[in-house]
Amino acid sequence: MQLPTIATLLTSLALFSQVNAHYMDIVGDWRQRMGLYQLQYSSAMEANARKTVIDGNGQMRHQLNPGSRAQVLAPGGPTENDFWRVLVGGWLCELPNAPGMNGVCAEASKGWNHGGQTGHAEILRTTSLKTIGCAQYNGIWGCDLGMN
Repeated sequence: MQLPTIATLLTSLALFSQVNAHYMDIVGDWRQRMGLYQLQYSSAMEANARKTVIDGNGQMRHQLNPGSRAQVLAPGGPTENDFWRVLVGGWLCELPNAPGMNGVCAEASKGWNHGGQTGHAEILRTTSLKTIGCAQYNGIWGCDLGMN
């Protein structure tokens, strides 16, 4: 396994810091559309998600680090729009007829093969977890959810 260079990590972190403020807005918008309470931002969950995607180095390899109760991973680029495509098209559209989706999946899920999976959408629709943090590295988005 080839480890990422320091320059690559710094570039990734710089891009991520630009997206960070926006991913919580996107998560909040969709939780509201689904009639769910807002998840709170957690730097610990974000650090866990970041560790997972960096350790995976372009591969989706789940790892639940201390404090994380659930995790979702999917391929996607580093921009705000990429995160929207992953969150909505990749994860939430596993349940296209769920409350709040309102037909968006006909377009948003193009290019995704959910393969009958619903677990990502179920995790992101949870009412038992309270916090979230997400990160992207080398073509993979990860979000970890926790209790605090």
